[in-house]
Order: sequence, then C-alpha cells, then structure tokens
Amino acid sequence: MHLYERPRGQYRGLAFAAVVFVLLAAVFLLALATTTQRSEARETEMVTAAIQRGIVTCYAVEGKYPPSLSYLYEHYGVSVDESRYAVFYDVIAANLMPSVQVSRIGGGS
Repeated sequence: MHLYERPRGQYRGLAFAAVVFVLLAAVFLLALATTTQRSEARETEMVTAAIQRGIVTCYAVEGKYPPSLSYLYEHYGVSVDESRYAVFYDVIAANLMPSVQVSRIGGGS
C-alpha cells in the first residue's frame, strides 16, 4: 500500500447518492409536467362549460340560442381569454343548440 493511495470504494456512497438525486429529480419533473397538462385540460373544460352555461341561460331567458359568440359575450357576461383559447362556435339553426369547441392556442386540447 502506498502512502497516497485512495482506499477502494471511497466514492461509492457519493456516486449512489448522485444517482438517487438524479432519479428523484426526474420523477419530480415528470410529476410537474403531468400536473401542468392536467391543469391545462381542466381549464379548457371550464371555459367550455362556461360557454355552455351562457348558451343555456340565453335560451332560457330569450327562448332562442345566441346567434354569435360576441352576442354571448356582450349580453351574458361570458368572457374568454382569446390569447389563450380559440373558440369555434357553429350555429346550425335558431332552434338547435350551437356547437362549441374550445382549443388551447399553442397546443393542448
């Protein structure tokens, strides 16, 4: 044995701790990404539900469905952040409920 020779396995514990740290960081980042995706999907569902409630309220009050999305915004207080969501509002007939689809701008559902 030499005077300055390192004992075997001196860095084994440090390497194990580094591997465990990297694995925990990866699990944390994966959980964060999953939570973000769920949150974005839930926000899109909430925007869709708000528009649907406005449509039904308009029909209950006026006896007809709103002719446009802007009419719903002006008369029933529905608001959508148009920088984050694209709303596709398709009126089929005055006596049929309009089709509404909300999509997140920049991806998502």
